[in-house]
Amino acid sequence: MKCRLSVLVLVLLLAPPLACAAENKATEPLWHRSCETDREGRTSCIVEQFAVVMPQHAVAAHIRFARAGTPDRARMMLTVPLGVLLAAGVSLSIDGSKPIELPFERCTRAGCEASAVLDESALAKFARGETLVIRYASSATAAADIPIRLQGLADALKQLK
Repeated sequence: MKCRLSVLVLVLLLAPPLACAAENKATEPLWHRSCETDREGRTSCIVEQFAVVMPQHAVAAHIRFARAGTPDRARMMLTVPLGVLLAAGVSLSIDGSKPIELPFERCTRAGCEASAVLDESALAKFARGETLVIRYASSATAAADIPIRLQGLADALKQLK
């Protein structure tokens, strides 16, 4: 009986920290800000999110946004794994809207890249959206649909201004 009581007390003592840890994980921002300073002292920042396939911990997509010279434009950069069908390109759909087709620009060790410069109107669609689906062909008969949660992107983009 005394052993059961000790276990119960231990569980009750540990429960609040475990609940808080789970709560913090759920409220953790999806978009992360990263900045670099070049040799001339200029700082450039991006906001980014990785889509990771579990349990392999493989990156299925890496999406980044950066300001593109003026405050009303942003560059969106997307990297997907090597082995995609390049001719098919990549498509992006926000909340089930008509897909935006992008060609791949190049492939590096990090993966195959596509990008686009977005005006304020296009950027607002991303910022208001809930889910972005990235689609690329992994073979002639198979496509990968990678969902990206857009929650918090609007606030993250404000940090770039």
